[in-house]
Amino acid sequence: MNELGFYTLAGAPRSPRDLIAEVHDAEAMGLGNCFISERFNIKEAATLSGAVGAVSKTIGIATAATNHNTRHPMVTAAYASTMHFLTGGRFSLGLGRGINAAFDAYGLARIKTDQIEDFANLMRRLWRGETVVGHDGPAGKWPVLRLDPDFDEYIPLTFTAFGPNSLALGGRAFDAVVLHTFFTDATTRRCVDTVKQAAAGA
Repeated sequence: MNELGFYTLAGAPRSPRDLIAEVHDAEAMGLGNCFISERFNIKEAATLSGAVGAVSKTIGIATAATNHNTRHPMVTAAYASTMHFLTGGRFSLGLGRGINAAFDAYGLARIKTDQIEDFANLMRRLWRGETVVGHDGPAGKWPVLRLDPDFDEYIPLTFTAFGPNSLALGGRAFDAVVLHTFFTDATTRRCVDTVKQAAAGA
């Protein structure tokens, strides 16, 4: 994860193809990371991630964010590992808590902190080549989860966080935390301190 980054397709773009020019411009400017937010219209994260990977050479790519409850864990783990190999290690899977009102409307369960932490641990195990048998935890219950026993991959996990519990989760269980774009300096300092204290404790 590089320090200077930008959101591609910020706001409500007219076409997902707009990201092609944005990513080319970002690399030419020397920006280090491209963040991809997900919306259920023309901004599906896996498709956009693949497009950024295909039209870029150096920029880091991170979802900021997608939700763990909208895909089966095998699909999400395979999405991240595919991006990891496609880009030569430039991808980070970024998760977020999501919007409760939207989940209620779509008939999806609301996301809880222990579910996200359990899911993050599952992703790391699968990317290391483990076969997970009989998982029954906060994220869900699955008989068998397995990608490839030859895997031994490190794929960074990022977490988009606002509140104190989410910030602490980010510091405890993730590699990086994405903050809101419009925080004041004082709020940013407080958030960074919360993340670092949780990381030190972990």
